[in-house]
Amino acid sequence: MNRRSRGFTVIEILAAIIIGSILTTIAIREIRPSAGQVSARQARNVFNGMAARARAQAIETGQRTILLVDTSGDSVSILAGGNVVETVRFRGELGIDIQASATEIRLCMGPRGFADPSCNSFSSAVKVAFVRGGQSQTLEILPLGQIRW
Repeated sequence: MNRRSRGFTVIEILAAIIIGSILTTIAIREIRPSAGQVSARQARNVFNGMAARARAQAIETGQRTILLVDTSGDSVSILAGGNVVETVRFRGELGIDIQASATEIRLCMGPRGFADPSCNSFSSAVKVAFVRGGQSQTLEILPLGQIRW
C-alpha cells in the first residue's frame, strides 16, 4: 500500500519553533544597545527643539522665556510670562535620564532671541547628557543660548 503523508510532523514543527526562538533571541540582543543609542539621540534632538521653541516663543511674544532643565526630575520646561508653555518628562516619555553638573539649569531667552546671561543659572558652558542603558548623547549649552553637539 502506498501512503502519502500530508503536512508536518510534531517533531518538525517543534524544531522549527526552537530554531526560530534562538534566532529571535540573538536578534534582540543585537538590537538592544542600538535602541539605547537611538533613544539618547532622539532625546538630544527633542531638547534641541525645545531650546529653539523657547527662543521662538520669546521672539513671538516679546517677553522673556525661560528654558528650565530639571535633572533631578528628568524634565525640561518652557516658561513664558510665569506660565508653563510646554513640559517634556524625559524619564517618563522617553526613558531617558538627564545628567548635568547642576540639578537645575535655567536659560533665559530675551525678546530679541538672545540669551540673557544675567538671568541664566550658569556663566560658562554647561554639558548635558541624555543617558539610556549605558548609551549616551551629550550637548553643551553656551551662555548666550547656543546649543553645541
